[in-house]
Amino acid sequence: MKKILLPTLAIIATLLMLNLGVYRHEQLLKTGAVVYLPLAPVDPRSLMQGDFMALDYAVVRDVDQAIGQHSTLDWPERGWLTVLLKLDSRRIATATWVGVKPRPAGAGEQFLQVKALPGYGLSRVQLPSHAYFFAEGDAERYSRARYAILRVSKEGRSLLAGLADEHLKPL
Repeated sequence: MKKILLPTLAIIATLLMLNLGVYRHEQLLKTGAVVYLPLAPVDPRSLMQGDFMALDYAVVRDVDQAIGQHSTLDWPERGWLTVLLKLDSRRIATATWVGVKPRPAGAGEQFLQVKALPGYGLSRVQLPSHAYFFAEGDAERYSRARYAILRVSKEGRSLLAGLADEHLKPL
C-alpha cells in the first residue's frame, strides 16, 4: 500500500502545482494592466519548430545601457531587476529607472521585472516573453508588429498577450 501511496501523492502534488501556475497566469492575463512596449526591429522567420518571431524590446536596450552606465552598482549575477516604466496617454512604456529593489511608483508609472543575464552576449537583461509563435503562413501579418502587448501585475510580473501594429491595433 505504501508503495502506491507515495507515487500517487507525488503525482497529485505535481498536478496541483501545475494547475496553480496555470491559474496564476490566467489571472494575470485577465487582471493585469495593459502595457505596450515598443519593439526594436523584429524578424519573423521559420525554423523547424514552426513560424515564430524573436522579440527585441526597445526597453531592454535602455536597461542594458543604464546597467552599462552604472557598472559600479551591485547588480545581481542572476535573478530579477525591477524597471520603472513611464506610461504615456496611450499606455506606451519607456524605461525611466532600473534597480535591484523597487522604489515607489507614481501616477502613470508601472513596474516591470526583467531577468538579469550576465555574460550572455550583447543583452544583459531579458523579458520573460522573448519569442512569439504564430501559425505557419502568418509571417507577413506579424511583420507589421511595432508593439508587444503585455499584461503586467502591480509587482511587475508580465505575460505577453499579443502584438500590435503602429496604431496599437492587435494583430
